[in-house]
Amino acid sequence: MHTHTFEKINFRDKYDQHYLAEEWKVTETTTHEFNYMTISGKGHPEDSKDFNNAVQLLEWLSFTMKFRLKNDPPQGFFDYNMPAAEVEWKNMDNKNRNERKRKIHLPIPGYIAEDRVINTRRVAQAKTEDKLPQVRFLKWKKKQVIQILHIWAYGSGKKAINKLHAYAKKHNLEIKWEYQELYLNDMRRTKPDNLETIIRFDIKKWKASK
Repeated sequence: MHTHTFEKINFRDKYDQHYLAEEWKVTETTTHEFNYMTISGKGHPEDSKDFNNAVQLLEWLSFTMKFRLKNDPPQGFFDYNMPAAEVEWKNMDNKNRNERKRKIHLPIPGYIAEDRVINTRRVAQAKTEDKLPQVRFLKWKKKQVIQILHIWAYGSGKKAINKLHAYAKKHNLEIKWEYQELYLNDMRRTKPDNLETIIRFDIKKWKASK
């Protein structure tokens, strides 16, 4: 039986522009177009067991699909290290952080189709009596954003967000209230003081100067 050998790609190397940000300095950039697997939920990562469970499910689905496709690789196939999870936060005006809505995104290569994601999740559900969350397929278009990298515990995010809002005001940018976080290292295996997180706000439009 012939065994395929593939070079293993690191997402942070292959799509380096998507993962580049400066520590405590606000910059403007264009995000990369990605396909994602997505799980919706609510609650802060520090307080929500569902958060870690969702990330683990997405990683299991990604690994399983990649492993199966190695035997009959589609066009454009490449092996890859597990990419960083990303989170899209909604209704941030809610002071109770455990009621804030979120979508956890995990990037997947373009050769993985939506039906494969749905079918693999169905297989996972058949292997457990626990009710698994719904997993959706998302095509993320390029966006203009402002961003900042902060290296600290979760609580330092507020300081980073304040810097982003100050930058937007200074440069006449209208930004969306919800934002994205990219966790550049594994929250489950990293001390809080060493967590590297990129925070991004979408630029809706440039305001006219007064």
